[in-house]
Amino acid sequence: MEKYLRKLQLVELDILKEVDRICRANNIDYFICNGSLIGAIRHKGFIPWDDDIDIAMTRKNYEKFLKVCPQCLSDNYFLDCYQTNKKYCLSFAKVKRKGTLFVETKNASTYTDKDAIWMDVFPLDGCKKPLSKGHRFQYKMYSYITTLITIKNGSSFYQNSATKKKIYGAILKMVPMNFMVWLLNTFIAHYDEEKVAYLTSFSTIYGIDKETFEKDIVTKCQSVEFEKGKYSGLKNYDKYLTQIYGDYMKLPPKEKRTNHTPYLIKFEDGEEIRFKDKEGA
Repeated sequence: MEKYLRKLQLVELDILKEVDRICRANNIDYFICNGSLIGAIRHKGFIPWDDDIDIAMTRKNYEKFLKVCPQCLSDNYFLDCYQTNKKYCLSFAKVKRKGTLFVETKNASTYTDKDAIWMDVFPLDGCKKPLSKGHRFQYKMYSYITTLITIKNGSSFYQNSATKKKIYGAILKMVPMNFMVWLLNTFIAHYDEEKVAYLTSFSTIYGIDKETFEKDIVTKCQSVEFEKGKYSGLKNYDKYLTQIYGDYMKLPPKEKRTNHTPYLIKFEDGEEIRFKDKEGA
């Protein structure tokens, strides 16, 4: 993977440059988040073994981004989300590079041009009180509805699943995707971000306890260096990163330096790499 990692990172960096251009032109606030922000602070760029870029923004900025992005993107990119792809299964958007592939599982029987190299765009939603019954209920409903959407869209994850899930899938195919998206947003975007003191990422892989913040922490931004360029980061990056990762300046042991470990990568120049084993970089 090391041989192709830098080439992959540079494609993702181009996507970040494109998204940054659109956000600046349309007054959309965002920040480099999660491991990508560690990379900016600790390495002034990618974490050496990392193979993706993440950004986040408040729900209002996110909805504005989804609206303007398809019209503003250069021809080499496309936005992948519920609004642009009826088979989309995730609760956050991705901006992708045309003419590329990034297939994460060797069990995928088919893949399309939508399985392209990407950058994640995460929305942050309002929360009245962290880890309250209401907050936990929001997260529970988020998890439940996104699972139903995944089943509805026939994700390969469920191809060999129990009969009950296949029945659910058949029923859900009759439910319009617009209704599923509305239902999801009803729960996770329930509170007006202007009227609450906290923002949370329901798309978290770390848990809502680690990704719920006082609003000022994730809305006050500053310029950070990333791969010799300047992008939007957080003024209070230390509190943000410490809450999620603990001592983020300390390198993890080699066995924990993992990434998405794809099965197949294809670059725009036609170079294609298949990995027999899914190993970290």
